[in-house]
Amino acid sequence: MNEVALSLEEHMTKVEKSLMLRRGRWIADFNESFRNFRVRELEFDVFIRGNTRERGFLLSRVFSILLNPNYEVGCFMMSTESIKHFDRKFIGKALAEIQSYMKDNEMKWSWLFIFTTREIDAIKKYIENIRDQSIGVVLVDTKSRNVIHSNSYLGRQAKGYIKL
Repeated sequence: MNEVALSLEEHMTKVEKSLMLRRGRWIADFNESFRNFRVRELEFDVFIRGNTRERGFLLSRVFSILLNPNYEVGCFMMSTESIKHFDRKFIGKALAEIQSYMKDNEMKWSWLFIFTTREIDAIKKYIENIRDQSIGVVLVDTKSRNVIHSNSYLGRQAKGYIKL
């Protein structure tokens, strides 16, 4: 069987649909999706917003209202296609912009998915050593089918949404 390789854009769309169509339900109800989403000086290819308040039938809603906190959460996605210098400095800047957005919008958690076909050895350890518990970072090398994640609960869990 001859398998056709997906573009970085197609990989992002696949993850976006997966989160929006209830695969992300264990952590949040993602209900809004934006393309080319700008946060200060940085533009993300995809941004998905949601909250932890579960929708569903009457009993599910009552349970959710009484027992679950309603935290705002987000998922930022970007490809490295248009980034000239993809390095530690760039990732640090992206994380700073996300933290700023989270603070301004009272978000509790966020994820950053980075899709690339570039060589990732130089930044692999940097990503693995990110310990911020409010942002999960996942680097997806679609060429080698390698998935690297930050060393946080959110990073480890977000890795499960990537199916290459």
